[in-house]
Amino acid sequence: MSFKCAVGKGKNPESAPAGQAAAEACRQALGTVAPDLLILFMSVAYNQQEVLEVVRRFYPGVPLIGCSTAGEIYAQGPDEKSVALVAISGIKAKLEMGSNIASDALAAGKTIGRNLAGQAGRAVLLLSDGLAGDGAAIVRGVQEEIGSNIPLIGGAAGDDNLFKTTFEYLDGAVHSGTVVAAGLEGDFHFGIGVRHGWEPIGMPVRVTKSEGNRLLEINGLPAIRLYEEYFGEYTERLRTEPLGRLAVYYPLGQAVPDSDELLLRAPLTVEADGSIKLAAGVPEGVEVRLMIGSVERALQAARIAAMEALSQMQGRLPKLVLIFNCVARRRLLGPRAGEEIALIRDIMGKDVPVAGFYTYGEIAAVEGIKTNPSCFHNETMVILALG
Repeated sequence: MSFKCAVGKGKNPESAPAGQAAAEACRQALGTVAPDLLILFMSVAYNQQEVLEVVRRFYPGVPLIGCSTAGEIYAQGPDEKSVALVAISGIKAKLEMGSNIASDALAAGKTIGRNLAGQAGRAVLLLSDGLAGDGAAIVRGVQEEIGSNIPLIGGAAGDDNLFKTTFEYLDGAVHSGTVVAAGLEGDFHFGIGVRHGWEPIGMPVRVTKSEGNRLLEINGLPAIRLYEEYFGEYTERLRTEPLGRLAVYYPLGQAVPDSDELLLRAPLTVEADGSIKLAAGVPEGVEVRLMIGSVERALQAARIAAMEALSQMQGRLPKLVLIFNCVARRRLLGPRAGEEIALIRDIMGKDVPVAGFYTYGEIAAVEGIKTNPSCFHNETMVILALG
């Protein structure tokens, strides 16, 4: 079975025409080749079910997975309020879903893992609700059932920076508060690149109390004290502005066993007791560092991630590049966000189809090494090259 893919874009302000444009673009690029898997990303500005139904009419019965976004990514660069459809021939997919991640994210992940056990294939595409539950617990749950030797790659759904509701798609249905998965199998090669580019500042401190994705105490003191020591009254922004400036420039870096790369955790809000709600949990007892980011380091990280992914292709050129990129990176880069995508294309090949989305969290192995356990990341670039 030969590997072939297409990326379609719909930009019409109306839902059905946008979905139709994306599907027609894929059909034209694939010609007579029938896709085996559809991946759909779109803005919450659209009627989610309406777009999904249009795509399903074009490709009835083809397995479909996807989610809403905080911006879409194409070969030409970032966009917003659009529909991105990926149609792939040559990859078979086993689809699964875990529900109610807000109440028990670990159980949702374990449900997917149990249902995929023995059928997870060579890699698992994982897309979760970006506003519900603990992304790290989801990843841990999946791996507890299928093992850590099968890479998990994906991201957390967004909602155009509204921070209200995100959506996940599985076949013909739209869900929320869920995690959807596709075990990928077939005669294809793939490479994974993962980098963030943030650097630590100050001394390591220890997490002394945490619950899920709430960081309660650092060195025995309310977690917010760490930020107050550096930023004083400016820390108040975290109480009122989701994914505020402190999250963009100064996330926390969590130590990871057997790696020099720190796992980023973005502070979202501060609770009345001084605890910090994070985009994913950090376990008690680990060391964390305050991190600092810059535009140049972020761009360099994208370049390194692309080179890592390409190096794993064993000399083969990719036929599709999927990008899962944190929305915080887009805010950090501002008008230079397009440079990040251009850097990736320069390395992967200027004619390679590109699709992806700006996420509320990313899923991949640390440093992109396939034999490493997969993790939930923040403010990180994840690249999946397929061919």
